[in-house]
Amino acid sequence: MREQIYSDGTYLDRNPTWHAEDSEEKAEQCVGLMTDLGIDPATICDVGCGVGGVLAALRDTYPAAEMTGFDVSATAIERARQRHPGIRFTVGEVVGKYDVMLVMDVIEHVEDCFGFTRQLRPHADLVLFHIPLELTCYSLLRNVLMAHRQALGHIHYFTKQTALALLADSGYEVIASRYTPPSEDSAARDLKTRAITGVQRAGFRLAPDISVLVVGGCSLLAAARPQ
Repeated sequence: MREQIYSDGTYLDRNPTWHAEDSEEKAEQCVGLMTDLGIDPATICDVGCGVGGVLAALRDTYPAAEMTGFDVSATAIERARQRHPGIRFTVGEVVGKYDVMLVMDVIEHVEDCFGFTRQLRPHADLVLFHIPLELTCYSLLRNVLMAHRQALGHIHYFTKQTALALLADSGYEVIASRYTPPSEDSAARDLKTRAITGVQRAGFRLAPDISVLVVGGCSLLAAARPQ
């Protein structure tokens, strides 16, 4: 099973930072959406939390919230505990119920993404899903999806419409959604990546929906209530 790459060290070898460098930006996007919805959660969990960076970044905005992270990787959880001792981290599947659940860049990794998404419903009043929108004209023409599969472990690829359909078919009502555009922080990237990101950001500013389908680079952040 492909899920084994997260527990046997394969994913860590390919992604040694566990994408911790994206944590603050993801947290900012979550805070923005929750603020717009008037939500001030007392309990937050992160399913597929990795090394815990998103929860740690959320503590600045929600210092009184009880936070719990879950991940199938014992290595990731061990690192999360070392880095963020004030947050509870657990190896395995989610247990308990929370005001807000985060599922950030997880669905695309899970073999049975429908079953996984349905199983989360009893555990939260509101779920924030962050889903990369990788099914684009650029990704198809450049044949980059297999590279993402190999390096990142992505086995499902979405447009905005198919991502929203997945949530609806899994028993959620999406009450708000927005794009998260390509990061402006490209200092550590190579010249080619910076150039592509520049094109993606320029296109997104001019025509977001068209740009997301053509050149990509965006993800979808959706707030959904289990039905």
